Amino acid sequence: MNKVIVLGLILFLNPIFAEIAYTQEAQKKNVVTIGRVTEKVFKQQKDTEPLIAYLASRLQDAGIERGETVFVSDNKTMIRYLKEGKIDIILETPFSAQMYRVEANVAPILLVWKKEAVKYNSFIFVRKDTGINRLEDLKGRIIAFEDEGSTSAYFLPKFSMEAKGLNLVHVNFPYPCIPEGKTGYVFAGSELNISSWVFFKKAAAGALSCSDWYDQEDNPKAYRKEFKIIYKTQKLPRMFAMVRAGLEERFVVRVKEELLNIDRGKEGKEALKKFGIKKFVELPKGALGRIERLCGKKVRISD
Repeated sequence: MNKVIVLGLILFLNPIFAEIAYTQEAQKKNVVTIGRVTEKVFKQQKDTEPLIAYLASRLQDAGIERGETVFVSDNKTMIRYLKEGKIDIILETPFSAQMYRVEANVAPILLVWKKEAVKYNSFIFVRKDTGINRLEDLKGRIIAFEDEGSTSAYFLPKFSMEAKGLNLVHVNFPYPCIPEGKTGYVFAGSELNISSWVFFKKAAAGALSCSDWYDQEDNPKAYRKEFKIIYKTQKLPRMFAMVRAGLEERFVVRVKEELLNIDRGKEGKEALKKFGIKKFVELPKGALGRIERLCGKKVRISD
């Protein structure tokens, strides 16, 4: 069974010794690690362990003896761990991927085909009875996003709205104050909260990915029939597989080979299934161009 390191979210009985043991093992490079930023540690552990276990079993020729999962609570910690070499591989959505490229010098190596699609976009929606028909109508109103780490339910719709001339400002409940001529935004914390806040008129609009829009758990049909979509963003690659700086080129080549072939056998398909991944595909030339045009090359985490 893989050893799971969870930092920042749960407590260990012996954290100091666990950290020392991890450092010693990492120096030998007989462990391959995959990292995720999440607050849903146990779900992510269940989803991610089969993937890293399979990959480790296929990298024995590269000296790998086992795989480990590393979960952290925020982007700052992830960037620090990437720089320190504690995480080798990371799977992330476009804007977070760009952030890690800028701040931790990670290298995208593959696209991740997730939930039956290699690309996705965001829908901005409102209740049908609000009289809101276009983005410009959201001036003086509130839109609900998920959290600061979400590409489809924060970065992409926010940048798209700003590109259309809207001036967005973060506000807080329960008494939001929206400056004149601006659009306020709040963080709902989950996809279901976004749709619920719009349905119950806590927010005038919400943003969901095209797949979450049709997901019964995230946007129940009873809600959806009362909503209308007023804007669809451009499509972006859904997720990138990336490796940290400093890894040996031979090792990166082997990781890429195994991920590209993982869907060709029963064992590999089972490992992907838990994560909701269909397959890994080659990275097209200029795949990050749209992201750089939307947010610029200097996208950084908030202080």
